[in-house]
Amino acid sequence: MIKKTLIADFFTTISLSQYLDSMYLMTFRLPLLRSWKDILKFENNFKNYLKIKKSKILSFYNWRSALYHTLKIIWIKKNDEIIVSWYTCVTVSNAVIQSWWKIIYSDINKKDLWINIESIKENINNKTKVIIIQHTFWKPSDIKKIITIAKKFNILIIEDCAHSLWSEVNWQKLGTFWDFAIFSTWRDKVISSITWWLLLINNERYFKSINKIKSKLKLPSILLTLRNLNYNLAAKEAYTFYNIWVIWKLIIYLSRKLSLITEILTVSEKECKFKNFNLSLPNSLAYLWINQLNKIENIIKHNIKISNIYNEWIDNKKIKHLFKTKKNELNNYYRYPIILKNENEVEKFYKYFKKNNILLWKTWSLTNIVPLGTNSKKAKYIQKSCPIAEDISKRILLLPNNINISKNDAEEIIKLINKF
Repeated sequence: MIKKTLIADFFTTISLSQYLDSMYLMTFRLPLLRSWKDILKFENNFKNYLKIKKSKILSFYNWRSALYHTLKIIWIKKNDEIIVSWYTCVTVSNAVIQSWWKIIYSDINKKDLWINIESIKENINNKTKVIIIQHTFWKPSDIKKIITIAKKFNILIIEDCAHSLWSEVNWQKLGTFWDFAIFSTWRDKVISSITWWLLLINNERYFKSINKIKSKLKLPSILLTLRNLNYNLAAKEAYTFYNIWVIWKLIIYLSRKLSLITEILTVSEKECKFKNFNLSLPNSLAYLWINQLNKIENIIKHNIKISNIYNEWIDNKKIKHLFKTKKNELNNYYRYPIILKNENEVEKFYKYFKKNNILLWKTWSLTNIVPLGTNSKKAKYIQKSCPIAEDISKRILLLPNNINISKNDAEEIIKLINKF
């Protein structure tokens, strides 16, 4: 049994540097928690990083706000239709529903989790105005084919790059291909500024909308900003003492009970009732983002290194490797997904690893609209309308490959997998 607990779910971006940066912001930089100095620096840095000049950038506190305001500026009339992959997060569904669009779910491919091209074609009609292309777990979707369809029917494209920061296809960064893109450095993404979502507008027709959106946004309260920063402190302490059950449980329990940290998703969001869409990004979180962007190359090199070990040495016929990088791609290997033969195997596999002090990632498992507990009826999904997504989502698990996983850890995980 592995002595320390290896985690593929929470605490994946926790590090000493994040801890120290948060301490610094909550003490010496406290008066500048919400000002705009670092916001402007970060937006300029990000444009340089993506190698773009004309596109416009706007920062939001959360994903649902970025998508909500994007849909509002392109909204034409009530019940315009938007095509979305039916293996997605409830934040997408919630934002679409609250902005008065009609959400149309399309099925996915078995091999790569891409939104299915034929399913898109079947769902297009004269009310279809937008397609969201989700690059799930860093793997670039078949964007060229979708762009061809969008051009033919005069449909706008929003790239969902929440999982795919840094990834490229044909030597072009994801998010720079078409009309809009939304990126994330949420606490469990490629790099973390605890919360942050960025809207990239590539379509010049909508450049002037930036000021309209800005006029509606307000900064989070100082208390909410501090609660976000405190997550890095509480999470680092909890992870340090993770093998001492009472201590780490107590840290997380008290942090939540006393509202010292923020929750990832609220009950209202799982019911698609969340409506607070007007928060911008505070200065302090932009400061974290800038420091994390400087480390992104090393973080991704590590993800790739661990993932390549899995690729090479996992030899269990019950396990299917889901993704492999093609010659025209650069991928961040944000997660390492595997597919098991059936739903019953997933629970056995998870418990087997938990017994050996390894917590696999289940957030994107057992349901095709994540997280588990989401009200799919309120998310406007008709059961069995996307059978592939329903099947695959019940058989998927993710192995730990984050910065806290060493080469030796990966080798121990492989031994356990091959024995299963």
